[in-house]
Amino acid sequence: MAQIKISRDGTVEALVGSQDIGGGARTVVAILVSRSFGYLPLNKINVKIGDSDLGRSAASAGSGTTNALTKEMGDAFRNVSKQLFDLVGAKLNVPADQLEIRDGGVVGPRGKGGGLKWEDAAGLIKDSIIGFAPTVVEPGYEWVVIREDGTMEQASEEEYKA
Repeated sequence: MAQIKISRDGTVEALVGSQDIGGGARTVVAILVSRSFGYLPLNKINVKIGDSDLGRSAASAGSGTTNALTKEMGDAFRNVSKQLFDLVGAKLNVPADQLEIRDGGVVGPRGKGGGLKWEDAAGLIKDSIIGFAPTVVEPGYEWVVIREDGTMEQASEEEYKA
């Protein structure tokens, strides 16, 4: 599961249980979050990764980790941004579905100028808001059983639960 937490002070935490095994997953998550929030400066983003307390997440599998994390973090962003848009929309008297995040975190009407600076938008939050995204096995993954003797056999998710 991936989580994105926005705190009232404007800091953003990205939490994901996947391990960074040298493929740069921590950096990938930081960049994904920054881009999602209109290129929010990286010094406002804290990445927590690889802790089993964060729940099951995408497998650490070389370049496959980036693909899975991109989907998970995108889903968590959509969840948390909806909550933020509800707060900002009420303040600006603009429907939440017409808001976007741009220009280093400015939250305002889509395709128009104006809006709230990131710190002002985050200041509308009572304490923090969290967006969750479940981890799912994407279609197209191969399930294989590796025997003790090194032989492999194709299997299915129904036979072997992850």
